[in-house]
Amino acid sequence: MRDPSDGRLMRDPTATDDPSMAERESSQGYLGRLVREFWRGLPFSALLFVFWIVLSGKFDGGHLLAGATCAMAVSLWTGRLLCLPPQVGLSASHPLAGVFWLRFPMYLLWLARQVVTANLHVAWIVLHPRMPIQPCLVRLDKPAPHTFARLVLANSITLTPGTVTLDVDTAGYLVHALTSRSAANLRSGDAVRRCQALFLHTDPESGQGGSR
Repeated sequence: MRDPSDGRLMRDPTATDDPSMAERESSQGYLGRLVREFWRGLPFSALLFVFWIVLSGKFDGGHLLAGATCAMAVSLWTGRLLCLPPQVGLSASHPLAGVFWLRFPMYLLWLARQVVTANLHVAWIVLHPRMPIQPCLVRLDKPAPHTFARLVLANSITLTPGTVTLDVDTAGYLVHALTSRSAANLRSGDAVRRCQALFLHTDPESGQGGSR
């Protein structure tokens, strides 16, 4: 900038020509963002860690350390999904606050029941002499409130034997169903209502309500 008294250029005292200092400031800014993302994703990391323990059944130090490391890595890697617009909760800095966590155990129990029932159905088809399959594509035009909700429902459908989510967009889902029974269960909309109830003020049975 110019000195108004003599018209000469004045040096900005905050400016620096030292590239090492600029690099340090950049690394400090990145480290600060990483720490903020870690604390923001800590509840998700804890949930993944519990899931790891349930699946592994191992409680020695090596397995617990590996589980905690994987949980934190996945949480940091996928944390950007929670920040994609529209935001999950009322605050963009705390997106997981937009989830009805009290409904989550009931959703997991319902999903486990669906997985067991679908396993028995697929096993019956495989053991049947005629193998009565009726593969078809089912389009679910059920928009979800945000990316995280679409992710939960798409993976829940794929986790259930006999159905695989092929494509997801803002308008709905394209699912491959192995039988007409699997397709009918999808078209009933029960899975969509229960998943939306995790993120919306809705009744899981009726699906009525508004967004949080």
